[in-house]
Amino acid sequence: MNKASEKRVKRAIVKKRLELSALRDEIDDLFDYLDILEARARDLGKPRLTHEQVKKRFGVESDNPRSRNGRRVAA
Repeated sequence: MNKASEKRVKRAIVKKRLELSALRDEIDDLFDYLDILEARARDLGKPRLTHEQVKKRFGVESDNPRSRNGRRVAA
């Protein structure tokens, strides 16, 4: 193989690896979404709990107020 064809093959391999990585990430996201849908289906018709009720049930206390995305909320 000459150097030009080696470079083309290497570029193709890198491109395919990036595509595989993106597909794996998307599959992981889809599995997470499926888990959520299954949990909602199991809990259908059951009373819903607020965030505070869940924290109280499991004894979780939060001294650091944070927003949904994990950033600090101004006090």
